[in-house]
Amino acid sequence: MTFSAVFAYLEGERINNVVWTLERFRGIFMRRDEIHQVIVTDRDSTLMNAVKIVFLEAINLLCRFHIDKNVKAKCKTLVGQKNAWGYVMEA
Repeated sequence: MTFSAVFAYLEGERINNVVWTLERFRGIFMRRDEIHQVIVTDRDSTLMNAVKIVFLEAINLLCRFHIDKNVKAKCKTLVGQKNAWGYVMEA
């Protein structure tokens, strides 16, 4: 089961801002002895790098919703006909 745990408005998407945000999240919501095995994110490279710094043992997985969205966008550019797009989506 997945859920959204943090939303943050950052001055900029620099690594130090994202690391600071994740450290605040960890400090507020998590016990020090907890080991978090999986963090799910979109493919934002700054966020992925910050997860590696703050959650050393965690595996960073990509969000399935964002993967599907990107695959559909790429496929749509490759399929020129509208009726063919419907066929591809059904398959």
